[in-house]
Amino acid sequence: MNSTGFKPSSFKQWWLLPVLDRMLILEVVKTVLAVLSVLVTIIVSRKFLSILTKAIEGEIAGGTLMTLLGLKMLGTLIIFLPASQFLGLLMVFGRMYTDQEMSILSSAGVGYGRLYRAIAWLVIPLCLLSAYLALEVLPWSEAKVQSLMRHDEKTADLRGIKPGKFNEFSKGDVVLYAESLNDTTGLMDKVFVQSRSGDKNGVTIAESGYLKQTETGSHFVVLDKGIRYQGTPGQVDYIISEFDEYAVKIDDDSKDNENMVKRESTLPSSQLWKSKFPRELAELQRRLAVPMGVLILGILAVPISKIPPRSGVFGNVVTAFLIFVAYFNLQSVSQGLLISGKVPIWLAYSGVYILMLALILFNLIKSVGWRWSWQVLTGRTGL
Repeated sequence: MNSTGFKPSSFKQWWLLPVLDRMLILEVVKTVLAVLSVLVTIIVSRKFLSILTKAIEGEIAGGTLMTLLGLKMLGTLIIFLPASQFLGLLMVFGRMYTDQEMSILSSAGVGYGRLYRAIAWLVIPLCLLSAYLALEVLPWSEAKVQSLMRHDEKTADLRGIKPGKFNEFSKGDVVLYAESLNDTTGLMDKVFVQSRSGDKNGVTIAESGYLKQTETGSHFVVLDKGIRYQGTPGQVDYIISEFDEYAVKIDDDSKDNENMVKRESTLPSSQLWKSKFPRELAELQRRLAVPMGVLILGILAVPISKIPPRSGVFGNVVTAFLIFVAYFNLQSVSQGLLISGKVPIWLAYSGVYILMLALILFNLIKSVGWRWSWQVLTGRTGL
């Protein structure tokens, strides 16, 4: 009796990619990862120097340094995905042209259409992945970076306390002086604090003190065994009091993160889709440029990768770099025009892609010839 049930071997054969597809995908993935690693390393190293400078100057905490670097690296990786894929495809196809592998494949009937079907296994998933990263992960990482930076700016003065000098906090409303500071325990000796609240002034002198942060994030200097002078000498409200422990608040609630105005780059994409503000629409366009770049540049890579056999593997790398720079510069120009209101929204969103599609069409026609292109369009032959 013949069995019509499920056969595991037929299932494996169904999902098994052709040899050409596997070869191209493997080569392109390895090259893309190598290119992406180089680009991210170059860009992040520059960002690391600026972050390290801020850490040395006390603008950000040392514990925040690696977190900021990781978030910056994530954002850079997302932005440069289109460029890495574009260069990876060009380098792989360029090597195949110089080694005359493409000539052999062409004689076997492998044309542009077959190459597009092969790289579609990579380009389409990468386009979907980059869409998620650009629309969801990128604004999250930017919001996280700004939150950390704001927190560190708020506490920069606390890290910058220098013994033997007057240190200002809360926009000058609190002035703290400590004769000495133990870097290990954080204990200060011979502490002087002058505080101002409205038109009331107070001076506090204590034997010792230390910094304390509450659960809500507020910062206090806690003083032990001292005297506080409050008010104006000679006035009725002038008070002198002794204490065993006294705390003075030394940060500014006006810098609370919840009250900070969010930049467009930190807004979730779902909010940008519904927005009518030009700046927010321009930010959405900037994010969409990443997955669209993966798709458009992936299509463009096939025709422009065709080079003479002895021109070298990197024959079209300079051209690819110029095209990528032009693509993102045109995106920036269209975003600026959108913000200024000089072009309608539909043109700002589609203008760059119309130009890129025209460039793709021109290179395809240039590569295969006008007569063959006409035969493809009329259905007389395949691509």
